[in-house]
Amino acid sequence: MNATQAFARGFESIARIFEFTSEFFARAGVDPRLLPTVDLVVEELFTNMVKYGAAADPGTEVRIDMASVEGGVEVCLTDFGVEPFDVTQVPDADTNLPIEQRRPGGLGLHLIRRLVDSWGYEHSRERRENRITFRKTLAGQPVPENKPTQGEA
Repeated sequence: MNATQAFARGFESIARIFEFTSEFFARAGVDPRLLPTVDLVVEELFTNMVKYGAAADPGTEVRIDMASVEGGVEVCLTDFGVEPFDVTQVPDADTNLPIEQRRPGGLGLHLIRRLVDSWGYEHSRERRENRITFRKTLAGQPVPENKPTQGEA
């Protein structure tokens, strides 16, 4: 199952985004234990797009595409009218430094790397759009095998 919705570029859209993800999970039958993590990742990425996508064309929206995958979900956020910024290349925050020596920022992306199974970035220079895609599944979920059970065969 797939779903797509566009959201106004602003923090007031976050509640609507959470409604969208929750409704998708219910309709697609995605395990609800994944929803808090997916919402956290989507909120962090969307918030970064709103805060740092200052070059965005006026009136542009952020589109969110969701697809159910084996054991979870794949989510893609597309930011329109922006310059390239590859979030997957941002260095990890150095959490070993004393707090006084740390530079602000970067902890959200640091956390995302540890929460998702995979993520990727694409930029289209012609369309001036950034796409960030991530996948989240149940870690360690056994994969069903087509082996006969005892008594079959």
